[in-house]
Amino acid sequence: MTDAPIRIGHPDTPAAPGDACRCCEGVTLSTPRPVENRPDLGRIQTRTGLHGDFKASMLARLASSTLPALARLGTRADDDFTIALIDAWASVLDVLTFYNERHATEAYIGTATERFSIAEIARLIGYRLHPGSAAETDLVFLMEDPPGAAPDVAELTIPAGTRVQSTPGPDETAQVFETLADLEARVAWNRMRPRQNRRVTLAEGDTGTWLAGQATGLAPGDAILIVHPQRFDSGWPGFSTGSALWAVRRLTRVAPDLALDRTWIEWAGALGPVSPAGEDEPVHRVYALRRPTALFGHNAPHPAVLSASTRTAFGYVGTAPENSPSPITGSSGNVGDWDFAGRQADTRIVLDTVHREFTPGGWAVLSSPGAAPQLFRIASVTAEAEARYAISGRATVLTPDRSGWVADFAGDYRRVAVHGGSEELALAETPERDFLHGADITLDGVVPDLPEGRLVYLKGRRAQVETAIARLTVLRADGTLDSLPRGTRLTVQAVLFAPAAPLLGLWLVTDPEGRLALTLALRGQLPAVAADETSPAIVQRHRIAGFDPSDPLHGRITLADPILSPLDRASAVIHGNIARASHGEGASEILGAGDPAQPFQRFALKQAPVTHLVASTETGVASSLRIRIDGVEWTEVPDLYQRGPTARVFATTLADSGETTVRFGDGISGARPPAGRDNIEAEYRKGLGRAGNLRAGQLSLAIDRPLGLKEVTNPVAASGGADPESAGAARRNAPIRTLTLGRIVSITDYRDFALGYPGIARADARWVWQGESRRIVVTVAGEDGAVLAGSGPVLKALGDAYRTYGDPLASFELLSYAPARFRLGLKVAVDPAHDTPSVLAAVETALRAAYAFENRDFAQPVALSDVAATAHGVAGVRAVDIDRLYRESGPQSTPTDHMLLAARTGRTGSDGTPLPAEILTLSPAPFDHLEPMP
Repeated sequence: MTDAPIRIGHPDTPAAPGDACRCCEGVTLSTPRPVENRPDLGRIQTRTGLHGDFKASMLARLASSTLPALARLGTRADDDFTIALIDAWASVLDVLTFYNERHATEAYIGTATERFSIAEIARLIGYRLHPGSAAETDLVFLMEDPPGAAPDVAELTIPAGTRVQSTPGPDETAQVFETLADLEARVAWNRMRPRQNRRVTLAEGDTGTWLAGQATGLAPGDAILIVHPQRFDSGWPGFSTGSALWAVRRLTRVAPDLALDRTWIEWAGALGPVSPAGEDEPVHRVYALRRPTALFGHNAPHPAVLSASTRTAFGYVGTAPENSPSPITGSSGNVGDWDFAGRQADTRIVLDTVHREFTPGGWAVLSSPGAAPQLFRIASVTAEAEARYAISGRATVLTPDRSGWVADFAGDYRRVAVHGGSEELALAETPERDFLHGADITLDGVVPDLPEGRLVYLKGRRAQVETAIARLTVLRADGTLDSLPRGTRLTVQAVLFAPAAPLLGLWLVTDPEGRLALTLALRGQLPAVAADETSPAIVQRHRIAGFDPSDPLHGRITLADPILSPLDRASAVIHGNIARASHGEGASEILGAGDPAQPFQRFALKQAPVTHLVASTETGVASSLRIRIDGVEWTEVPDLYQRGPTARVFATTLADSGETTVRFGDGISGARPPAGRDNIEAEYRKGLGRAGNLRAGQLSLAIDRPLGLKEVTNPVAASGGADPESAGAARRNAPIRTLTLGRIVSITDYRDFALGYPGIARADARWVWQGESRRIVVTVAGEDGAVLAGSGPVLKALGDAYRTYGDPLASFELLSYAPARFRLGLKVAVDPAHDTPSVLAAVETALRAAYAFENRDFAQPVALSDVAATAHGVAGVRAVDIDRLYRESGPQSTPTDHMLLAARTGRTGSDGTPLPAEILTLSPAPFDHLEPMP
């Protein structure tokens, strides 16, 4: 054994010239390693060595001339105690440098891996990690008819905070939502329906009409009365003979229709004008005049056959001229008929006997061969004893709604016929064929007034039409022209009628194969038909702009925005009891006692997470937390810095676990809580996150059931729910906040500001021209590629924030992105050494991952070469033949191998409408083909 030192060299140390075997380089140290990190690395390296490096360096030091005392230690065996000690310290140094590198990594926002580290770094620039947000939706409440109250006036209150729970699906948990405000609900607003039938109308020239039902009790020869509702008005001036608002006709034919439960009646004499001029849809009422009769005295004996004493006893006054021939004997004399006109009052109509069919409010018609008929409304009816004209008896006395009838019938009193006992007959109704479209809706009945601004939901199937001409020319989505034969059923996606030509419309339809088409056609060329099961059900959200109660049979509402996607009338339902609700459940607790002796006193809330609602703030949310001390509410602030010694404020911190801690001031930066026993109270709601983004119809279990509540559901999906900000999102968003600084100035600020909002994963902003002016089109996409609803909380709050923090005069359009899909088919040559099915599955997995939403951006095209490169990146792939690469819809939708598929940016359409940008992703449908090459 020699005492010569052992030469140890590090393998990274370059060898001396001429010393390829590294025998002459001497003893070198392996540590410290140089620390060099180029920019933009995902992780940094700061370790000066590993275990082997440190051990090698210490062993090299054993042979150093500067440490002569160790020169005699010649062994390097690991079982030696000295070498074992060196090995132990090398392990210590390895551990220390490992954690030192971890600490250094966590000190930079670009390399930090822990959410806590990113949060602390972000705090240095005033950025707080987003706490998440609660989903929101609208709830439809259906009420029970309360006993003893009419459905049309029964009013019930759904208080704020009413809880509704979801029905969870597989791998889901039940979520609780609460209403945000009181709701005044009415039973009549449960399910309002648009008018389903249109009453038969009567017009000039008609000689017949349809009546509802078969048991009309009519027969040929019966009299009927046709009267316009305007005649009911006692102030109506047209009471004279020949009025245009009523007519009396005698029936010539009565024919029941058993199949459709209606009756056809015909009368003698065509109708004249029976409606006021200019009325669009005259609504008449038809009455059967069940009781024909005559006036009192029509059967009285002629005075000529009575003795003079009898005539005198009955107060006879002759009506015949002197020496006129007697109607009885024919000889000349001066005994004429009774003076009926002189003995009658214009305010009374005395019938020949008692008739119970004549009732107040009914109608009576007087007619005679020598005078035009007269119509009277009966004001009152009495039975009185009459003794005139040499006869006596009890008679029915009518009080008409007007006077002046006596003079019209004075010369023909005995032949006056009275028709009364009026009974209303319902006119038959025909189905309303037109679909729901536009802003005005006539309801199928009378409902209480719907206040302006009230929210309503329209549900039903999309309207369907059939082509009524031999050939209908349409424009397909790929730009080609096509023609559809007569009788083709089409589903209407949208229709726009020209104001100047309301019968001409621009129709967007889908054919029975589901292909989109555009056509210009008249209403009559595409008549509406009842929607079948092929028409999808849709839901539309609207607000009431006006309510017209003037029609006594049908209410009429006006919507703030017109219905652009027509609804099938038969399936349409209008829900009027709507309340806004959000994810989260109310909670309250006593935090503890205030202690003025303790600076920055802290309390942790017992329940988590605290609900934050989407709001038009800089951060996009507003906390539901409320703190009261001795009954006085304190205000939450982002931090306590420079808040003042008397400011009643508090700040909160959110731990990774979701626990919220409330922190008060120290008497310099914010006031200290006053002393008291359990005087600090907290009210808040708990629950948020993407778990609250429920599907339509999932919220159906009412936890709280106010008196009268029957059912509840959410007609549309809940949206706006976002989980607390992840580490990756915070790493991206924190620097962005330093770019916007809470204001929106440049075009990029619109994009960056949107990226900081909850639930938004992608954002794009660009200028577009509209004629001679330009505006900003902002396109956003939700997490996991979700399409954000225009009426949802996120877009509404973001739009309001743009107006608050940006230029109020800047014109912008905020849109959710347009998802676009492409399809492909390819053949793959697989290396014989690999399993073909496994390679093909790996190719599909690689392509789906490369062209998933997470890896795509707005307006990013898809190149055939990129698809091929991705497939070639899979182990075992020798060659690729792509023969199908095309878009599912729109341009480039022909199934062929397009070299480049374009995705469109935010832009202006041909009609000037702003259109969103596209994100082009691979369709989730199976590939057209994925097979090995032959």
